[in-house]
Amino acid sequence: MNKTPYALDFLWHQIELIRNNVRKPKYKELLNKIFENKEMVELFEKAKDRKGRNYQNGILERTASVGSLAMCLYDNYPTVDIDLILTGVILAGFRDALGRPFFYKYVKEYPEVVEILYKKSRKKPKVEYFLFDEIFKIDERVFSSIKRKEDNGSSF
Repeated sequence: MNKTPYALDFLWHQIELIRNNVRKPKYKELLNKIFENKEMVELFEKAKDRKGRNYQNGILERTASVGSLAMCLYDNYPTVDIDLILTGVILAGFRDALGRPFFYKYVKEYPEVVEILYKKSRKKPKVEYFLFDEIFKIDERVFSSIKRKEDNGSSF
């Protein structure tokens, strides 16, 4: 497969739903700064996800998928900082599309965002870090399982 099987409009709609559910002004401001940079947005949209969706728009697809999973958390765990998790999910896509060292300069003024995106900078365990990491693992496992079934020609 050369590119995502999903329509880009659908994936961008998912990203916007995730982004619109971020309520904290400081995270909204950070996301707005990132999305104002058209070159970064273009790289984010086109980038391959080297962990599984190794095709054009793979990171966009992964971000939409993981973000949708993350939005389900809030209903069940209202005390979790869902704004941090949703912001982290979106920014993880940009981080992976642009490169970790390069992207750091855009988030370095947000220590809690740095900690969620860069594991080595975490000072102490937080439930948000655990949830953030596990949502990505869930997505990877589901995607891998589906891909294996498709490759083997079996149906669901």
